[in-house]
Amino acid sequence: MIPKILHQTWKTDDIPARFQAYVESWKRHHPDWTMMFWNDRRLLEFVARHYPDFLPTFCSYERGVLRADAGRYMLLHHFGGVYADIDCECVASFDPLASEDRIVVCKEPDTHARVQADFRRLPYLLFNGTIASPPGHPFWLYLLSFLPGLAHAKEAIDATGPCVMTSAQLSYGDQSAFAIHPSALFAPVDSAGRNGGNETPTLSIHHWAGTWWTRAPAPGWRDKIRTRVYRSWHHLTRGAYLSEAAAREGVDPAAVAAPAPSGGNVAILVPLRDAADHIQPFLDAVSALDYPKDRIKLVFCEGDSTDGSWERLQQAVAPLTGNYRDVVLLQRQTGVRVDRTKRAKRRLQRARRGAIAKVRNHLIDHGLDPDDDWALWVDIDVWRFPGDILSRLMEGGHRIVVPNCVKIAGGGSFDLNSFISVGKEKDYRYYREIYGGIHQPPAYSYNRLHLSDVRHLDSIGLDGVGGTMLLVDATLHRGGLRFPEIPYRELIETEGFGVLANDLGIRPIGLPRLEILHVPW
Repeated sequence: MIPKILHQTWKTDDIPARFQAYVESWKRHHPDWTMMFWNDRRLLEFVARHYPDFLPTFCSYERGVLRADAGRYMLLHHFGGVYADIDCECVASFDPLASEDRIVVCKEPDTHARVQADFRRLPYLLFNGTIASPPGHPFWLYLLSFLPGLAHAKEAIDATGPCVMTSAQLSYGDQSAFAIHPSALFAPVDSAGRNGGNETPTLSIHHWAGTWWTRAPAPGWRDKIRTRVYRSWHHLTRGAYLSEAAAREGVDPAAVAAPAPSGGNVAILVPLRDAADHIQPFLDAVSALDYPKDRIKLVFCEGDSTDGSWERLQQAVAPLTGNYRDVVLLQRQTGVRVDRTKRAKRRLQRARRGAIAKVRNHLIDHGLDPDDDWALWVDIDVWRFPGDILSRLMEGGHRIVVPNCVKIAGGGSFDLNSFISVGKEKDYRYYREIYGGIHQPPAYSYNRLHLSDVRHLDSIGLDGVGGTMLLVDATLHRGGLRFPEIPYRELIETEGFGVLANDLGIRPIGLPRLEILHVPW
């Protein structure tokens, strides 16, 4: 059962005055309960003593909110009882919960939850500011197993907070372990002070006074002027671009409306340049797929190489005649030569990625035929992937799907072109990040989430997609859905492809837990 213990945490023993009344409310309603207060130092000592295997992850957190989140789960596992954030006010005794043998939680107010839950494909969001639990419950260890892989997630709610807690609850094997109540139980009002009007009795109130987040202020006149200046400069200097109308008109509506393929013929499309050393290892990796080879067509397109890639490719595929449904070799010279050591320079991306888009579109035009149901794009320096990768990409019935490309298993995403936009307002900061007509935010911008940021999810809708591995319904390609060779809505190549697909009503899907490995350089 749930013991009569209350846990609260703060950085130090010196609790700010604005929280004092809330802390006292718990003591007032629970005179016979044990009150356990944990400052940062005590919490560290507790983790080191009782959960030493988790200590490296705990100490790697750069923000106190992450340690507070993870700490509450360990406290509830070790001691049981009730955990309450110090901006939660108690309004009634929790004694009736003491007879529960389940974990007692409530949902976040729907008006708040929808902002975070919808694009993460979660049906609701659990509130982790007040939780009651019996001691030793195995769910908490299950939840803790998620956290090391999310230690560097951009959003606290994904790293340790409500989103990862909700994902763990939804995937836990024993759903009878939870008593999930409407938000009125512990969090009856949302961050704007609106009450959901639920008739469930309220035991506590969350006052949304946490210190780890602040509401963004309305833009002042200086910001508005800066936005106008940067936007005007962008329009003056962006160069040629693909208009939204032209891009949409180029795609056959019948292809967009078609269902996902029912057939299993796959064309593996591989663009390559200066990749001689990767060709044979790549062919060996493809040969290890557990997919029927008589359904696989290999299509390579080489261009602009200076290391003998074309000759090496011809030699390597010669013995494969008859092993696959077909093997096709193409060439497409773009004339764009970029020093590999400088290929990440922002000023080079318009030419570099425009050239890659031309090669990809050449593969569509000359490598796909009516017998192909799927196009699987794979970069030749993707060196390891599961043998069942094709069936796992197809099993969800989606028309555009990407796995999570990393350099180290469980590490951060390598292919940052697969992203979810979380800061969609185009203010001066957005236009300041445009180079050559392409929006190029810093690699780990907080305005974008990548697949490793949401590794607690099985799948998530994407705004942009990467091409290290990308499964596409071949009907879409044949119907005109191509890779923009010039900027489309300030994006190009695979990112522009993903945005265009979204504009056509086709949501690309990312699979955060399905990992493939890119060579680590």
